[in-house]
Amino acid sequence: MWLMAKPLPKASRSTGSSRRKGRTRKTPAGVWVIVVIAAFLVSAGLSISAFIAWKALADLKLVPIEAGGQKSSAAPNLPKPTNSQAGKERPKSTTENAGPPPAAAPERLEQDRVRQEVLKRIDLMRGLSDLDKDKLYVQVERARGFTKIGIVPFTQGGTTPAAAQIDGLVKSLNEPSLRTLLADPTVILIMVGYADKQGEEAKNVEVSRTRAENVVKLFKEKTDLANVMHAVGMGGQDLFDQSDLEKNRLVEVWAAQP
Repeated sequence: MWLMAKPLPKASRSTGSSRRKGRTRKTPAGVWVIVVIAAFLVSAGLSISAFIAWKALADLKLVPIEAGGQKSSAAPNLPKPTNSQAGKERPKSTTENAGPPPAAAPERLEQDRVRQEVLKRIDLMRGLSDLDKDKLYVQVERARGFTKIGIVPFTQGGTTPAAAQIDGLVKSLNEPSLRTLLADPTVILIMVGYADKQGEEAKNVEVSRTRAENVVKLFKEKTDLANVMHAVGMGGQDLFDQSDLEKNRLVEVWAAQP
């Protein structure tokens, strides 16, 4: 009896394939997020590097290279001047034309210093309200200038100046600069009287004012000046010397140009 061997059935490939698919694990979503971020950072880094390289090439002054690797000494091609521009100088820039900044005039600096001296005396004036002082401040700032002509010293308690002191001051008015100044009829002469700080202040105010008034009187007698003259009493002060009282017994003669 013949037995015919039947071929064994072939294993199904789809079965093995399905088993392997069953073992395959899916990639977690977090891994893909990390991969995307890393790719973004790499791309950004390359973009920045490319920008820096482009900027460096743009700022770099390239020098033409001849054969053999040597630098070319040929001058760059500049636009040739036209016939209308030939023979004309290139106009200098404003920076080249500008010279050194002008120095402040010594006269201006001196006037500013004197103006501050006048303002200091207004601050020391007694019997003036703040409003009155503010008005004087404005007048001082608007004035063209001030000139201190001289001083007249006084003895303790004295209100009449020595004749020699007045004669010497009147003689100084003949100096060309002062003659020119006082020839202006709008210039005002102001006599500012002081006393030392000893004794009662009411008495010191009276003494200082009387000293200034006497100087005004003698100026009118000994000169032919047509300028307006004012007398101001400052009372007891130590403006000129805080230790030597004698140096505060005087009258200042000022010329004001309104």
